[in-house]
Amino acid sequence: MSIADHQDQLHSQAEIASLAGVSRATVTVWRRAPGFPSPERGGDSELFRRADVLAWMDERRVPRQLLRGDPDGTTYGVRARRALAERLPSDAGAPRPAVQDTRPGPRDADHVRELMGQLCDRVRGAGSRVDYVNLLASLHFLRRFEDSHWNDVVEVSRRGEGSDGAAALLRHIAAAVDEQLRLSGMRPAMRHALVRLEPRSYGDLRYVVHLVGELGPRAFDLMLDEYELLAGLDSGEFFTPRAVAELMVRIAEEDSADGAPLSVYDPYARGGELLAAATTWCARWGAAPHRIRVCGITHGRDTAPLATMNLTLQGARPSVFVSSGRPWAASAAFSGKQFSLVLSNPPFNMSDSTGEPRDEGSWPYGPPPLGNDNLAYVQHVLSSLAEGGVAAVIMPNKAGNSANRSERDIRRAMVERGVVKAVVALPDRLFSLTSVPVSVWFLVHPSQACDEILFLDARQVGVPVRGKRVLGVEDVRAVLDAYRGAGAHGGDREQSLAVPTALVTRKTVQARDWSFSPMDHIDAYRPRRSTVEAAYTEARFELELRKREVREADTAAASALERLEYEESLGGAAGRKTAVVLSDLCEIQAGPSYSLLKKHMTVIGGVPLVYPQNLRGGRIQELVDDRHVTHEATRGLGRFLLRPGDIVCVRTGAMGSPALVRDVGVDWLMSTNVIRLRVSSKERAHAHPGYLAAYLGQPESVAWVRDRATATGAPSISAAALGNQPVLLPPYAEQQRVVEVLGALDAQSTAHSRLAAAVTATHAALVGRSMVSDPGEVPQPGPGRRS
Repeated sequence: MSIADHQDQLHSQAEIASLAGVSRATVTVWRRAPGFPSPERGGDSELFRRADVLAWMDERRVPRQLLRGDPDGTTYGVRARRALAERLPSDAGAPRPAVQDTRPGPRDADHVRELMGQLCDRVRGAGSRVDYVNLLASLHFLRRFEDSHWNDVVEVSRRGEGSDGAAALLRHIAAAVDEQLRLSGMRPAMRHALVRLEPRSYGDLRYVVHLVGELGPRAFDLMLDEYELLAGLDSGEFFTPRAVAELMVRIAEEDSADGAPLSVYDPYARGGELLAAATTWCARWGAAPHRIRVCGITHGRDTAPLATMNLTLQGARPSVFVSSGRPWAASAAFSGKQFSLVLSNPPFNMSDSTGEPRDEGSWPYGPPPLGNDNLAYVQHVLSSLAEGGVAAVIMPNKAGNSANRSERDIRRAMVERGVVKAVVALPDRLFSLTSVPVSVWFLVHPSQACDEILFLDARQVGVPVRGKRVLGVEDVRAVLDAYRGAGAHGGDREQSLAVPTALVTRKTVQARDWSFSPMDHIDAYRPRRSTVEAAYTEARFELELRKREVREADTAAASALERLEYEESLGGAAGRKTAVVLSDLCEIQAGPSYSLLKKHMTVIGGVPLVYPQNLRGGRIQELVDDRHVTHEATRGLGRFLLRPGDIVCVRTGAMGSPALVRDVGVDWLMSTNVIRLRVSSKERAHAHPGYLAAYLGQPESVAWVRDRATATGAPSISAAALGNQPVLLPPYAEQQRVVEVLGALDAQSTAHSRLAAAVTATHAALVGRSMVSDPGEVPQPGPGRRS
């Protein structure tokens, strides 16, 4: 390890004096000399960046009377470097190897959920949730990066007590983290964040230290997720989802002919997630991350330490600077530097870009409009690319097809110089608190100009989870496979159903008004006649199949109704109805408390939970969700599992019809917001579950529940109140007949719904078949016209 590996470290005035072999008073005098580096504020201290101080001292010779055995002509810079070389082993050890696991484990998810539950409120007190997340990140950083500091923290946590002990422990943690941040070239920032926390008890804080000590190496990703959720970040602050970061790096890897990059840069580093993904990629290539130049600019003082800790845990030696200005300014960090890989997710400008072109700055592809920095960031990314380098930058879709003249001219210049390799349209709602649809632009250095641009439409991949759209492993693979397939086979490939593509020439992009929107290009490529013919044949086959099912279902339903009416005419319905209440018929079980469930929830495998939104059309419906409970925990929650014939009702929320557990829902677990009705063993000969579920689903029965549901925040009904609901039961044989008819009618309704869907599909297939043209017959719009 050389001194050059630590050029970004920060030093106090006392440390500078020690390195140079002078007094602090001498450094105070130096600070008034021309050109001495300006200090950076780190908490309550003023710190100076090592590289700047060494450069200044290189110009200052040590006076002969102060040489102390040094050769004549020795500079203070030489003396300081010699002192640094002697201290290097203890000054900053080599980072640990980058973590090879790409995803947190299920145990990590359980621990982070526990940490972010009631512990959060008990430990933060008057502090913010963001301060608390900073505590978790700091502890995890010490646990994974510096054994000695972590052991000290654990030892201090064992012997402290009371509010004074908690304050002392928080100061100890902050000091240890700030020291490591300073050695990584980042301004210390944790002291002010952690001292705002006010734990209710020392035991709570000590338990937090214990839980963080149990976390695996990739739990930092989960903490970043929680930070984004709790901080309420805007478009300039939210983090890039891990799957999107991985996709950007993997596709960039396809265009890299020289293996792992020698340098990586992100001009808007947020929490360092793109740089972390690139560092992981370097490790896969066998490159030592600490030998890669990892540089970033972050615009949030809260996120800068998180980015540094995140990257350091990856094995990198990051240079992350905080800046409030634009990265293309001449005075900005890394101005004029070039990198082999540039990744960025800059803040979006969603205005209509009607402003005039700006007149300041150097813009090789054209000046962007005033008030909109979308294409300013793109040009900065391009200017930061070294020859042979590749880049991936996230842009709002609006930036790719805006009608603003200066933005269109920039896109034209980019196409003409061949710097656009590919554009991938991603689903909307990928980021918290914004639904802006985005695309990833993959760019290359002009020395490797591209004659064609590959467009991919990946808007349909991913699954909805809690209001967001989440990309899974298979989604990333689908996009990557589509990219590889299109690049290998061009226009002769078979289109991916999930990710359609189009490889177009520069002339085609010009004809479509220099649009970078994949939808403007992929829609222009009609499927081949053989493809639409096959689709039409399949649709017609499906239509005939559904018509036959409808005929059979109509006959069965009519027969069931006729049989019921015939039996009623013979007096089969003359049996007297018995008035009872639900509690006389059923065992009523409310769902488990949330506190009992939350510590066992997992996003990897597990037993599904049934929520009110799963109750649809009298059945349990499978919904795409990540809320499950671990199999191990389910063993102790057996009384809350569902069996065939159970009736599930809404306990809290919008009251509606209950659902009968049939195939879907068996062995699933109740959530807190539902109640289960199970016909008791002694009443099974008197009450049929199917009849009871249908009775409770009638508007009058639902209205009875709504009238009695309390309205404190959200409607809610207790098990005791629900047990008082009156029910009229006919003889059991009549219940069976009614259930059989209802089943036939349900089957008839389902068959007609499927027929309607088949008719719609046939309609679309017929239209596609009639409009298809052979290759070369589709007219292209003229220049300047939007398709």
